[in-house]
Amino acid sequence: MQSVHKTFDVLEIVAQTPDGMSLDALCKSLQYPKTTMHRICKCLCQCGYLRQAESGKYFLTTKLITLGYSVIHCDALVAASVPYMSELANQTGFTVNLQRRDVDQVILLKKEEPKNSVFHTNAHAGLASSLLQSACGKVVLSYFSPDEQHQYWQSHHHDLESFRHFGVAAIHTEADFHRELMLIRQQGFAVDGEGNESGITCIAVPLEKDQIANYAISVSGLSPEIHRFGQMQLLELLQGVASVLSGKVL
Repeated sequence: MQSVHKTFDVLEIVAQTPDGMSLDALCKSLQYPKTTMHRICKCLCQCGYLRQAESGKYFLTTKLITLGYSVIHCDALVAASVPYMSELANQTGFTVNLQRRDVDQVILLKKEEPKNSVFHTNAHAGLASSLLQSACGKVVLSYFSPDEQHQYWQSHHHDLESFRHFGVAAIHTEADFHRELMLIRQQGFAVDGEGNESGITCIAVPLEKDQIANYAISVSGLSPEIHRFGQMQLLELLQGVASVLSGKVL
């Protein structure tokens, strides 16, 4: 089992280094013997997950992308949600996003944009976001148990320094954090007021099944257009779609 952990350690550290890593750099970073590191890198190259450049540095290949997308394509909810998401996008003129929890992140499974839209968000299928960073993530986080929320706060509260728009008020303490999540849970939606992309507002609601919400659906668009359409009217339409899709969650 140790060799498996070491292999993933290599993949993760190479992934964080766009300029590639030499064998010596890998040994220095991970403190593994050179013979062990060479064996792992050779195996990963043979399997197609790493490539070695003429400089001797190792780089990730796109094979991991293929594996990642297979997770998305195998999610039955994606295909079932498309017609509802498409209809909502065309009805409102905004982008509709379906996201799913992946440990301490949310992954964008599907994005539907209105026909003939001249505005496009930067989000794409497979994009991972912190639970603190997106409206969908905050909705999912609001369904954590108190213990889970406490554990999440302990390991991630420092990330809040990077996110100015977590809630309606600044989050400075764990009590603030729990209070904001309680409000999101009670009101049944979360808003990302330009915290992820400048000028973009996103509103998300949960896809709840048996008091669990591992999925969330959202609409996003230019902030002035969202306000012009009306947040409450938009929320009502979004919740209608969420109600239908919740029944399709396995």
